[in-house]
Amino acid sequence: MNSEAKQCQSCKQDFSIEPADFDFYRKIDVPPPTFYWKCRLARRLVWRNERSLYKRACDLCHKNVISMYPAEAPFPVYCHDCWWGDSWSPVDYGREYDFQKPFFEQFADLQKVVPKPAAYATGNVNSDYCNYTAHMKEGYLMFGSWFSENCGYGQTVLESKDCWDCMFVKNCELCLSSVDCTKCNQTHFSQKCSDCFASAFLYDCKNCQNCLFCFNLRGKSYHIFNQPVSREEFEKTKKEIMGSFTALQKARADFQEMARAKAIHKSMTGDRNNNASGEFIYNSKNVQRSYYIHDGENEKYAVRGGKGQKDAMDVFGVHAGELAYECNNIDFSSRCLFSINGENNINSDYLADSFNVKNSFGCISLRQKEYCILNKQYDEKTVKELREKIITHMSAQPYVDQKGRTYAYGELFPIEIAPSAYNETLAQEYLPLTAERAVELGYAWHAIEDKSYTASKNWKDLPDTIGEVDDAILSEVVLCQAWDSDKKLAQEHKCSKAFKITPNELAMYRKWNTPLPRQCPNTRNFELFQLRNPVDFWPRHCQCSGNAQINAEPTRINAETDNLTQPLLSKERSGEVYRNTVQHFHGAEPCPNEFETSYAPERPEIIYCESCYNAEVV
Repeated sequence: MNSEAKQCQSCKQDFSIEPADFDFYRKIDVPPPTFYWKCRLARRLVWRNERSLYKRACDLCHKNVISMYPAEAPFPVYCHDCWWGDSWSPVDYGREYDFQKPFFEQFADLQKVVPKPAAYATGNVNSDYCNYTAHMKEGYLMFGSWFSENCGYGQTVLESKDCWDCMFVKNCELCLSSVDCTKCNQTHFSQKCSDCFASAFLYDCKNCQNCLFCFNLRGKSYHIFNQPVSREEFEKTKKEIMGSFTALQKARADFQEMARAKAIHKSMTGDRNNNASGEFIYNSKNVQRSYYIHDGENEKYAVRGGKGQKDAMDVFGVHAGELAYECNNIDFSSRCLFSINGENNINSDYLADSFNVKNSFGCISLRQKEYCILNKQYDEKTVKELREKIITHMSAQPYVDQKGRTYAYGELFPIEIAPSAYNETLAQEYLPLTAERAVELGYAWHAIEDKSYTASKNWKDLPDTIGEVDDAILSEVVLCQAWDSDKKLAQEHKCSKAFKITPNELAMYRKWNTPLPRQCPNTRNFELFQLRNPVDFWPRHCQCSGNAQINAEPTRINAETDNLTQPLLSKERSGEVYRNTVQHFHGAEPCPNEFETSYAPERPEIIYCESCYNAEVV
C-alpha cells in the first residue's frame, strides 16, 4: 500500500500515513486517523492533569482532599480510599446504548455521573500533595514519579532521594535543579549527565566529579570550563558561584549559553538502539518519532514510555504492554485502544479510569469486570454483537464538535469532553499555546484569577545568600518573580502568584549553601521543561565538516519534502566554532549522514550524527 496524504481536521496541517502505519492499523482493526500527530498528542495530554491541584471535599466521605479536579467539577470525585472501596459499584451507573445518539455524547453523559479518583497515588507515605505517583515517601509537590524519598517540586523523579526541583532523573541523590540525569549524586543545575558527583553546571557529562561549567566530558575530575584546575581553585569558584543569588543567576544564564554554543550535540540522545528516531530513546528497536522511551519495540509517536512496551502507536505514559493505540497512562495491557488511565486491561476500547477490565467498550471507573458497555454488564455473545453494531453506528452517526470536527470510531475522545482545561494539563507543557489559540482550537482554558491572598514578602527583598535567612522565612508568603514581571505570561504556565518555603526545602538550601528561589514551583518547573527539546522532529544533515572548521550555518529543511533550501547565515555564530580532534570516517570531507532530530534547523547548536559524535566525545 502506498502513502496516503491527509489534512488535519484541527490545525489543517498536511500529513501522510505511511505503509507501515497502515500495517499497524490493520493489525488492530482500526481506521487511519484524521488528525495530525501533534494534534493527536495534544488531545491525549489534555486528559492528563498532573500538576494543577485543588483543595476540595470527597463527594462520598466528605473529608477534605487534594484533587486534580476542583470543587465545581461536573462529576463526583472520591478520595483514594473511597474510590477504591467497596461501598459503591461502577456498574450501578450502567445504561443501555442509545442508537439515536452519537457514542461520544453518551460517553460524556456517563462521565457526568460516574465518580472519578481525586488523584493517582499508590503506596505513598506522607506525600499528600502528589499526583500520578507511587511509593513516594516524604514527597512534596511531586508528579509522575515513583519510589523516591524526601523529594520536592519534581516531575518524573524515579528511584531517587533528596532531589529538589529536578525533572526526568533516575537513581539520583542529593541533586538540585537538574534535568535528564541518571545515577548522579550532589550534582546541581546540570543536564543530560550520568554517574557524576559533587559538581554543578554540567552538560552531557559522564563519570565526572568535582567539575564546574563542563560539557561533553568523560571520566574527569577538578575541571572548570573543560580545563583542569587545582582542588583549591575548584572549591573557591564553586563557593563563590553557589553562595550568592546574583552570581548563581548569572552562572545559570552563562551555562545555558555555553551548552548551546560550545557543546557537540548528538542528533538523538540515547543508547543501545536499533532503527530508532526521536529523542531520549534507550535500548529500543524500531521506535520512530518518539520521545523518552526505554526498552520499547515497534513504536511510533510514543512519548514517556517505560519498560517492555511493544507494538504501540500514539501513546503517552504507557508501560509494559502491547497493541496499544491512542492511549494515555495505560500500563500492563494488551490491545487496549482509545483509553485513559488504567492497568491490566485487555481487548477493550474507550475506557477511562479502569483497571483489570476485559472485553469492554466505553466504560468509566470499572474494576475487575468483563463484558461491559457503558458500564452495563452483558454476556460474551451480546457484547461481541453489540460492539460491532456500535462501531458501525459511530461511523454512520459520528460526533460533531463545536468546531465542526467529526469523531467516528478510530478517534480518541473529543477534546471538548475532557475533564480538565488545556493549561491545567501536560498539553500546555509539551505543546504550549496561548489562551487565545487554545480557545480557537476548541480547548477549555482555566483563567487564573488574581489570588485573594496577599504576599508578605516581595521576591526582590529576599537575601542574596542563604546565610542571611532565618527560620522566620517559613511563615512568609513570597511574591513570585514571574507574576510580578508578566502576569499574562505567568498565567500561561500556571504560576501560583506566590509561594512558601517548606522546612525540608530550607534545610536543603542550607545544606548546599544555595540562595532561596525567587519563583514559585510551577514557574521553576516550566523553565526547567524549556531546557528540553520539543516533541517535534526535523530532517537534517550532520554538521561535521571533517578536518575543516565548523561554521554555524543552520540549514532550513522543508519537513514535508526533506529538501534542502537556502542556508541561514548567522553572524553571531560565524567563524570557527569547533574543530574536530580526531579523524572521522569521512576524512576531510563533510559528513554525508542524514537523520531526523528534535533540534530545529534554525537552532544554534552543533549537531553531529552518532558516528561523528562518538568519535569526538565517547
